[in-house]
Amino acid sequence: MDITKVACVGAGLIGRDWATVFSSRGLEVTIQDMNESILEDAVKGISSTLTFLEEKDLLEAGGAGAAMERIRTTTQIARAVEGADYVQESVPDNYDLKKKVFEEMDKMAPRHAILASSASGLVMTEIQKATAVPERCVLVHPMVPVYLIPLVEIVGGQDTSPETVKTTDEFMKGLGKSPVVLNREVPGYIINRLQAALLREAIDLVDKGVVSAEGLDRAFCTGIGIRDPMIGPLLRVHLAGNGVDRFFQNYAKSYQYRWDNMETWTSIPPSAVEAVVDGVNDMEIVRKKPMAEIKTWRDEMLVKLLKIVHGK
Repeated sequence: MDITKVACVGAGLIGRDWATVFSSRGLEVTIQDMNESILEDAVKGISSTLTFLEEKDLLEAGGAGAAMERIRTTTQIARAVEGADYVQESVPDNYDLKKKVFEEMDKMAPRHAILASSASGLVMTEIQKATAVPERCVLVHPMVPVYLIPLVEIVGGQDTSPETVKTTDEFMKGLGKSPVVLNREVPGYIINRLQAALLREAIDLVDKGVVSAEGLDRAFCTGIGIRDPMIGPLLRVHLAGNGVDRFFQNYAKSYQYRWDNMETWTSIPPSAVEAVVDGVNDMEIVRKKPMAEIKTWRDEMLVKLLKIVHGK
């Protein structure tokens, strides 16, 4: 299927990032949100991001202005999805809300249009129950900032057709993304499950006073963070053990000692919330720089890293 016109339903952080990606790749984009002020902020944010991408040579000269000309806004879902080949929903992670939105998109979008969700923890099998044509519904989970991070996770629900998954995979590759198609559904997918496990241990270490929030982040960035752009956790153990089979033979007991001593809570203790909030707010970069400036610095560092590791 030739996808030339897309709709972004929901103009928050993820929705406007998606719109940036789509418009910068030459697609006509209509962004929808119920709130006009959110749409206005989204357009300003997209314009700023596109300018940043052009300044970093990730867009050709004049590319930012051309991309902005391909963007339209509306407060009505029906108008957003009219004539769309692909719809990316990015409303908050709530089943009731997403079902309501998908029901409306399903009624109003052309029959051939793919309906994708940016959900970060929900499963499509539940969301697509609200539609009359569930086979065209698929989950496409990006990483923030969507306009820089290549990964998207793609997974269909119980009634999603293989053709929808395949077309979405090809579409994402055409956008310059690096899609990973999951073999089956699981809440949180790959990245957010890995992040959840890491975050729980990070929170617990700060809560127990083992390390400051700033010290923990520095340990991560100067250790795991330096190595991980090139290798993942499974290739890491293969190299660390001089063979993955030998790793399990030599280190299984050592890891058992660690896991036995780690927390397994599934709701964040109040003491941990207080400790982490105080710790993060006390970080030097947080004390000295506003949020927008930190985000710009992050994006500049990501551009440099992408050029080194991925040749972007």
